[in-house]
Amino acid sequence: MKKILVFSTDWEHLSIAKAVKEAIEKNHKVSLHSIPAARLSKDVNDFMYKFIPRLFKFFLWTSNISFMRLLFDLYAQRNYGDRLNSVIIKSSPNIVINTYFAFNSPLEKLRAKYKFRLINVFANPWTFGNLLISPDAENLVFDEYSWRRLQNYMPKITGSPIGWFTENKFYEAQKTRRDQIRKSLNLNPDKFTLCITSGSEGTFNIFKIISTFLNPRYDMQVLMMCGNNKNMLSIAKTLKKLSQKIRGPEIIGISYTSDIHGYLRASDLVVGKAGPNTLFESVATLTPFFAISHLSGLEDGSLDIIKRYKIGYIEENPRLATQKLKEIIENPTVLGKFTKNLKSLSKFCQGSGERLLALLKP
Repeated sequence: MKKILVFSTDWEHLSIAKAVKEAIEKNHKVSLHSIPAARLSKDVNDFMYKFIPRLFKFFLWTSNISFMRLLFDLYAQRNYGDRLNSVIIKSSPNIVINTYFAFNSPLEKLRAKYKFRLINVFANPWTFGNLLISPDAENLVFDEYSWRRLQNYMPKITGSPIGWFTENKFYEAQKTRRDQIRKSLNLNPDKFTLCITSGSEGTFNIFKIISTFLNPRYDMQVLMMCGNNKNMLSIAKTLKKLSQKIRGPEIIGISYTSDIHGYLRASDLVVGKAGPNTLFESVATLTPFFAISHLSGLEDGSLDIIKRYKIGYIEENPRLATQKLKEIIENPTVLGKFTKNLKSLSKFCQGSGERLLALLKP
């Protein structure tokens, strides 16, 4: 039994870290430490996320410039180096598994000092940038395609394809029929169900398809997953009142919940921004995904995965997205064509934990 330390931060990386810990703690002594992102990082990320998401692409591109990479490494060392060092001294791990790219550079320095085995889990399936790679670590990527790309980018890199780490509760949800899950969540078991995801911070892209909700023709229920975004929850409540007045679909606003796996499984289709965690959580529950937006640069790979693995739809044009969604609502059986591919990809990703355990044996 090895002593393993898993590092993450208080963003979507934490979901991956929790899944990693869950997968290996039956065989090893594992502790998870989430170090909050630096204040400047939070402010810049939130601003770009909400108002200028295309800047993420520029940020990823500049990281490939040697001088910019040096500046980022200095910034990471200043903001995270001491805190990472403190945790490592207390834990004395044999192995450190990192899920947040900003910790790569400080951890490489600490690895040289304390001689632990360092593993870097990519938190992005098909999008690459210099910052995401840790040359001194074993780099675990999503699939064979991403591994070949990484080897072409850096031929001497070590690592392997691993799948995507998702908590087991999402896979367990597969075992329950959608109508049964709906009953357990006090939803109508027989109605066509849409799950609209906006993320905890929320995005304004959800307004692209609001006209679909406010339509008295459709007898369905719409789950608006609002996370910690109080403004989005308020919008959901307003939409619910409007829909009730015209006798339209039932709109249900849902704040942050630990039952997200249940709501995804209860849905016939998940609609939202193509964040990789939400995408793979949908895959784990065997629910098709309809991407209506993405963060340019960071989430381009998520769109490519939807296309290549044929697990859903992509349409970012508001008019065409609304049109496609109406076609699906009027003929839900078209979603059946994704079932086989979802099962195949879900099975591959569910094996991520066993593959990691095998890697930890040496």
